[in-house]
Formats: sequence, C-alpha cells, structure tokens
Amino acid sequence: MKLDNAKRAGRIRLFYMLIPLLVVIAAGVTYLVYDVKDLLYMMYAFIVLVIFFIIMGIFRFNYIVFYAGPDKIRVRFKSLTPFNSPSNSVVIKIEDFHSYEIKTSLMGYKKVLILFQKTPSGLAKYPGIGFSALTDAEIEKIKKALDLALLINKSKK
Repeated sequence: MKLDNAKRAGRIRLFYMLIPLLVVIAAGVTYLVYDVKDLLYMMYAFIVLVIFFIIMGIFRFNYIVFYAGPDKIRVRFKSLTPFNSPSNSVVIKIEDFHSYEIKTSLMGYKKVLILFQKTPSGLAKYPGIGFSALTDAEIEKIKKALDLALLINKSKK
C-alpha cells in the first residue's frame, strides 16, 4: 500500500506562506498608506507572526509518503514549516518490525506516529513522525497496513 498527502500538504504549505504575507502587507499598508507612524502596530504584527509560527510548529505538519509492502515499511516525511527543510526517511524490514503507536494530544489535533524495530541489542524506538496533516481516513489506512505487517510478521514465526 502506498499513500501520500500531497494535496493537503500543498494547502497547508500555502497557508503557512499566505498568513505571514497578509500580516506583513497589512502592517505595511497601515504604516505607509494610512500614515500611522506608531510602531505599536508593527509590534502587534510581529507578535501575531511569532504566535502563528509557534502554534503551527507545535502541530508538526509533514508531507508524508507511506509505503507498506511484503518486504518493508517505508515512511518518508518532510516538514511543512518554513525554515525547517530536512527530508527524513524510516525504513524497516517486515521481519524487524515490532510495533507502533499513534499518540494524540491537544484534543486530538496533534497526531504522532512512533515505530518500534527489533534490533540485535534490543528494541529501537524511532522519533515521532507528525501525522497532523493526514486525514482520519488516511490514518486508518496506515493503521490497517501496519496491523497487517504485524500479522505477517507474527505468521512468519
């Protein structure tokens, strides 16, 4: 099974870029056109931008490409937040896949996938992958694929 959230990730990325642009334009228009020279409005615009980036950073929105096949599980993800550009990938062989968790917080709005892999020295826990940009239907598909991978792994033993 292969799944990606390109359309929704594109809309989120547009939102990330559009809101700061609108705030800067509003502050510029207030300063230049209406001849308001009070820097208090600039400070308000700056505070709004800082709060916006903090709130959006908390949710950890990612562009995600998920693949679950008969031999491996692969999750590729890239953060949608500005100034955070590294792409990451997690690849686990089916026989080494141990379990997974999907943790939710902030009243269910923030979702994080945590994968566990068996290693010769014990159990490895991968860092959380932000699933907040996925729809509930996409998350259910991923859960089913991971449950099937666990079932395949148990049947091989």
